[in-house]
This record gives sequence, C-alpha cells and structure tokens, in this order.
Amino acid sequence: MPGPELVDAAARARIRSSLDESLLVEAAAGTGKTSELVTRIVNVLATGAAEVGEILAVTFTEKAAGELKLRLREGLERARRAPDGDAASGAARPENVEHAIAHLEEAQVSTIHGFCADLLRERPVEARVDPRFEVLADPAPVFGQAFDAWLQASLTDPPEGLRRALSRRSAGGFGEPGARERPTERLLAAASSLAEWRDFQTPWRRERFDRPAIIDRIVGHLADFAELAERVTNRGDRLYLDVRPALLLAREIREQDALRRAGRDYDALEADLVELAGNRRFTNPRKGSGARYGEDVLRETVLERHGRMVDVLRDFRRVADADLAALLRDELQAPIAGFGELKRDAGRLDFVDLLIEARNLVRDCDAVRADFQRRFTRIFVDEFQDTDPLQAEILLLLAAGDPAERDWRRVRPAPGKLFIVGDPKQSIYRFRRADVGVYWEVKRQLEAAGVPALALTTSFRAVPGIQRLVNRAFAPVMSGAGRPAARSATVRRSDGADRGPGPGSDRSPDGNGPHQADYVPLSPHRGDPER
Repeated sequence: MPGPELVDAAARARIRSSLDESLLVEAAAGTGKTSELVTRIVNVLATGAAEVGEILAVTFTEKAAGELKLRLREGLERARRAPDGDAASGAARPENVEHAIAHLEEAQVSTIHGFCADLLRERPVEARVDPRFEVLADPAPVFGQAFDAWLQASLTDPPEGLRRALSRRSAGGFGEPGARERPTERLLAAASSLAEWRDFQTPWRRERFDRPAIIDRIVGHLADFAELAERVTNRGDRLYLDVRPALLLAREIREQDALRRAGRDYDALEADLVELAGNRRFTNPRKGSGARYGEDVLRETVLERHGRMVDVLRDFRRVADADLAALLRDELQAPIAGFGELKRDAGRLDFVDLLIEARNLVRDCDAVRADFQRRFTRIFVDEFQDTDPLQAEILLLLAAGDPAERDWRRVRPAPGKLFIVGDPKQSIYRFRRADVGVYWEVKRQLEAAGVPALALTTSFRAVPGIQRLVNRAFAPVMSGAGRPAARSATVRRSDGADRGPGPGSDRSPDGNGPHQADYVPLSPHRGDPER
C-alpha cells in the first residue's frame, strides 16, 4: 500500500520527467538529492534525450564520482528490468537502456579536476600545455623550494614588505593574535594562500599610511600611559601586573631613544606595537580592587586610559596589517612565478593549474568551446555549493545556449542542458577554494535566465521528532540574509570578473555581513514511532 504523498512530490516529478528544461535544485542532507540526480540521468538515457557519451556528471570527490557511477549502473539495471518503472512519462525504450549499459564507461563522470585534466590532454596544443603533463597532487614541496630560493635571494636587500614581516616575532602574526609560527613560516603560509588563489590578479588597494608619524604619536601615548600606570601604590596590584608589558615596552623605547644616534627603527617599533596589541593579558586585564590605584590616581582613571590605549593599538594593528598585506601581496608574486617555472620545467600541473588552463581553453578558443558544447549535451553537477569560481565558469560556458558567448556571467543555459544540485547550508570547504558566494551569484543568474529553482524538503534520514527539533532550532537563526540583490566588488579576477572581499571570503555579496543560507524546514517522510 503506497504511503502518503510527499510534500515535495511535484518537484521530484519535475526533476524526473521535465527533461527539456534546465533546473537548479536545493536539497538538504537526507532528502535523496543524489538519488534524484541519478534517476534524471537514467531517464535522459532511457528516453534517448542523450547518449552516454554526451553525459557530463561532475562531483566533488573521487569517492563520490565512483559511487555515482555505481548508482548509475544500478539505476540502469532497474530500468532494464522494469523499463516503464521510473522512466519519464513511460517514454523509455529498452534499446536505449541496453545501449547505455553497454557503453556506460563512455559517460564522463568525474571530479571537476579529472574532467579538466581530460580536456587538456585532449587539446594540449590549443591549451599550450605539455601533452604528457603529470598532475602534481601535493604542490607543497615544490612551492617550498621556490619560496626558499626567493627568500635567500631577497635577504641581501629585502624589500619593505619582507623587511617588516621578518621583524614580526612569533606572537601576533599578520592579523592573527596568538599565532606562534616563525616569521618565515607565516610568510610561506601567506605565499601559499596567494598561490592557491592566483587567478585573482588585481593588486590590493593600499591606503595612505604615514607609518613613522603614526608610530611616533602612539609611542607618545604609550609613554603617557606608562607614566600614569607607574604611580601605583601596591606593586602587587593585579591591574598593574597585567598592564606591565606596556610599561616595559615604554621603558625599552625610552632607553633605545637615548642610545640611538640615528633615527628610530620603525620596523621594530611596528612589531612591538602589534605584539602589544595582541597581548591578551594587557588588552583584557584584571581590574584589581579598591577605588584608588595610587595615592593620587583613581583606578577608574587608569582603566579609562588603558581602554583608550588598547583601542589605539588595535586600530594601528589593523591598519598596519592591511598595509603590510598589500605590500606582501605584490612581493610574493616572485616566489609564485618561480613555482610556475619549476612546474613547467618538470611538465607538471597542480589542481589550480588544471582549472585555470581548462578555463582559458574553454573561454578563449571558440572552436574548442563549440566542440565541447556539442559533445556534452547534458551537464549534471552535484554538491554545487562546493564549487569554486573557476569551476562555475567552466561549467556555465559549456552549458551556454549561445556558442559564441565567452562571458560566463551572461550565459543562458540551453534548454534541458544544465542540472545543478546543491545545498548552501553545507558549504564547508572554503579551505579548498569553495566559495558559497559563487553559488548565490550563479543561482541568481540562472533564475534571471528562466531556470527554475526547486527545493527538496522531505528528509528520509530522521524521525519526525528530530526534524521538528532541528526546524525549531535553525529556522529563527537562518534568515536568508545571504541572498542580497546586488554584489559590490573589491577584488577583480584576472578575467575581469568582479568578486567580493577576497579569496574565500565569507561576506555576503552586498558586503553587509556573512553569507547566511535560507532555512528550508525539513518535512517528515514517516509518522512518529509508537510509544
């Protein structure tokens, strides 16, 4: 006896049977989104809407790609045993199913990186890559080699950014209070991060920053605060003990000024002030007890002056870090270039290279793009919330209805060609270039192009009681604030594409706050268990 109709039955029916329209499906964990994706592929093949060699299915991991192939074969086997069972509108033909099973290995089911590698190996001349290139799975040792060579060559006459960065000690980091890496380790990490996002080439804006004058003023404020704090009556006072790092620094600066014949070492002073701004004991001191701090000094006065000193130091750290980051961004292009040369000499491409070179091939070579568009008539993308900007660009260009279109932001998918499944609530792979902001941007673009957005809400994974608890807990806090109407760019990609606050940013496209997914309440599949 069939159970009650699912609340999202219409959406599921549309996914399975409306094969001539492109769709974007948002589906939470446990709603059977991969099952629906497999069923749609089976129906496309069974009805003859496309042949196996025309299918492109992109998943996020090798494991997921392997599982998708297995599930696709299982789905085709079920369709062979009952050809009219799940196929769309009963239009399945047994010969289509048999052909699909016999030629299933011709289907391109892989990760986006595997797919890009295949494209480049097929068209190495147009892509200008070594035809026998190897994929560099772990670029860290090669990048470390390039970085070490650059660092050693630069130490003879270090540029400003490197000089200032090396002055920073183990505490404080580049805007990371409490970081304990050595300066060279932090530089290597910064360079590696820039290399990971090297498709964004526009220099960062560097605001006017009169560093010596600002440091001189802060040193004066620090001396005034130290003079006040030294007037303590009890040297065991908790407040005095916690602000003592500022007093020691002020004393050290005073002694160095008395001994130094040349001007101040502003690199060292910047490092000292940044470190003090990150000193948790100083910035969050114990208040101590008693109204009087010294014979003629109220505790309230010291606390008020301390608060202002902390604000000044934190503002300085923020501005100094931003200025240093802009300097280093340009200076660290040298080891990144060296990294590229080492890979080229060895005939290797890392994962980012695969994306960049495949994007360039698809975008810039009209004949190649048209050929791939004709070949892949159906494109299926799973876990789209984990897609990075380059991946989205490649897939949308291949799905374009207009073969001449080179701008992925203006793409209108051909009818029925694109099927995307994702869940912005599960976008957790920011460290692997996933950018949920791209998800929102693509969704908005597709909706404007007339691509319907469907939602799967029926969860098959939990009992109704747990679902109600989850709905009640998350619905009030997931308000959909991550769906702004416009996007303001502060960083521009090498291809001219606008982008938000920077690589891996968790800001919403309008810059007003972090991305926040809409919460779609889970719907029950079964009744409550009997007690």
